[in-house]
Amino acid sequence: MAGDVALDETLLPLVSAHGSLMAASGPVLHEYGSSVRIGIGGGGRPLAALNEEALSDAEKSGLQAFRLRLSEPYRARKASRPYADVPWGSSTAVPQLHRDRQAVIRGAPVAQDPSAAPAGAPEAKRLAGRVAVGLVIVSGPGSLAMTDAQTRKIVAEVQNGLSYLGGQAPARDVTFVYDIQVAQIDVPDTQSAPPAGTKLDDLYEYYERPWRDAALAAIGQAPGGSGIRSYIRSIKAQKSAQAAYCAFFTHYTLHHFAYCSGSYLTMQYSNDGWGPENLDRIFAHETGHIFGAPDEYAESGCDCGGAWGFHRRPNLNCESCADNSVDCIMKRNTWAMCDETPYHLGYTMTGV
Repeated sequence: MAGDVALDETLLPLVSAHGSLMAASGPVLHEYGSSVRIGIGGGGRPLAALNEEALSDAEKSGLQAFRLRLSEPYRARKASRPYADVPWGSSTAVPQLHRDRQAVIRGAPVAQDPSAAPAGAPEAKRLAGRVAVGLVIVSGPGSLAMTDAQTRKIVAEVQNGLSYLGGQAPARDVTFVYDIQVAQIDVPDTQSAPPAGTKLDDLYEYYERPWRDAALAAIGQAPGGSGIRSYIRSIKAQKSAQAAYCAFFTHYTLHHFAYCSGSYLTMQYSNDGWGPENLDRIFAHETGHIFGAPDEYAESGCDCGGAWGFHRRPNLNCESCADNSVDCIMKRNTWAMCDETPYHLGYTMTGV
């Protein structure tokens, strides 16, 4: 077992078809390129043999992450992860996952271009089919630099979190396909307080904009929401995906340590008390918001109404009002899922 998601995962071997090599058939959870695909099943068979010198950087990253998740030290750290099963709204030793009771905040502003066509629908509609995931790992100067070990850790944590979400899909039809960018920038940290009277959404932008726009420039994109939208659309097309989103990982000061801004996530490596060992579950939780799943812990201000996610279902597991609220990744730091969250995420459901 890789990591702690109780899922039988294996590196899928390449098989020959009509004189060319292709990945073996079967449920594919993670795809980092044509040579590195991690699937469900395998029964403990050895990892497929690969010519590692010929792998792309993304394929090497995915393979290293999988090997890390298979290692005993990694699995031991997961077995003793801090704050396991603690509600996301706990007021004990760690901060609430969502400050200000906002699961999703307004994203970076999109530049207005009178000649441009109207903005399209969000790139992520439902968690089904091929889902392109862009990881932008931001490395700044000095203590803001992201080390190679931290980069490997991020890729492994994302892989672990998305293995859980993909493994819960009833149809086993979710494949995460990755674009991994390490953005080297030289922007200083923003440590000064924002101007008095700054609006709530603008507080996020105040801390995020300087390093984010520099990172976008480093990967060849325009600043702000326009560049983010362009990047997400480009990886969706390149990966022949049905949905796409991206995530920025950073050491820079943020208004809050993890949040969803419509079609992208922002996460601080230190995870503000929850620690890097919980990056996987927080990434999975925030990905839930990307696809329309609501918070279910009482401190979020949830209620049992609404029409959430692709299937437009109410939030019937909100602990503030549900008679028998159960554990769920949208409620607490656990690998568990209630009956409603699969509908909120937009999984392919039998008979729906």
